[in-house]
Amino acid sequence: MKKVSINDIAARLGVSPTLVSLALNGKGKEYRIRDEICKKVLDMAAELNYQPNTIAKGLRTGKTQTLGVIVADIANPFFGRLCREIETEAELMGYKVIFCSSDEDATRSKRQLEMLLQSQVDGLIISPPVGSNEQIQFLADAGFPYVLIDRYFPDIDSNFIIVDNFEASFNATNFLISKGYKRIGFLTINEDLVTMHNRTEGYLTAINNSDLKIGDTLLTKLPFSHDGKDVRQAIMDLLQREGKIDALIFSSSKIGLMGLEAIADIPLKVPQDIAIVSFDDPDSFKICFTPISAIAQPLSEMGKRSVQLLVQQIKKRKKTETTEKVVLKTEFIVRKSC
Repeated sequence: MKKVSINDIAARLGVSPTLVSLALNGKGKEYRIRDEICKKVLDMAAELNYQPNTIAKGLRTGKTQTLGVIVADIANPFFGRLCREIETEAELMGYKVIFCSSDEDATRSKRQLEMLLQSQVDGLIISPPVGSNEQIQFLADAGFPYVLIDRYFPDIDSNFIIVDNFEASFNATNFLISKGYKRIGFLTINEDLVTMHNRTEGYLTAINNSDLKIGDTLLTKLPFSHDGKDVRQAIMDLLQREGKIDALIFSSSKIGLMGLEAIADIPLKVPQDIAIVSFDDPDSFKICFTPISAIAQPLSEMGKRSVQLLVQQIKKRKKTETTEKVVLKTEFIVRKSC
């Protein structure tokens, strides 16, 4: 079947292709085209199932109405839900989205960034992996529209959307202390990620401000890995140290899910043997045999505001001297695990 063109719509209505193009692009009022004429154009386009050629439009206008998104791992429940929020808001604002997973690999992220730029996306939302500083600096120097989400580089002046990770970790640790837990462990990944560094600092500050006198002896840092064996071994090590842990905080839902599997396999009972708190709040935490207390991030707001901030940049069409740094609050949800 022949693809319907602007010329086809114009011929059916007896008007010029230029008028049809202006009406389809929402420029009727700007060019003083009557509302009833614009409505006839839109109705005919719908009747003929007209599909705009986005590549051709991009070449004419310099815009493709497409956003690129690079996250660490779209299979991770946190990033999967965040991407869904980004896609929903982008669609409401008239944009399509191309998603990529860097797998926390800066080389992979670089290839994805080059692909998205070659695809002429209008802007980028990025959760940058460790070692991708130069990629972000390139975008900043070029004045290309981008927003960092979930993490950022302190030495690069960027627009970003994050949560107050220090406060969230600090408050969760203090909650466990207030409930009488004495040996509170903290399991995290390589803290070269600013997100993880801030969560670790929140935990340590709460511990050192207390009377527990455990310092960083119950803090374990793991390399980034998809292997649950590392998490299991870390928990076993914490249990075998002098004065067994009675509570454990996971710095992400991914570590939390692997940790819960290990705890069930050891086996330990939650909360009788050990109390559990985890960052992020996937649905699985709510339906566990013992529902898990969680530090929930405002994923809907993060997704919406990242798209809104990016589209603002795209519409300005020029490099600005000011950046917007958005820091949101988390919600600590107490369930039966502590």
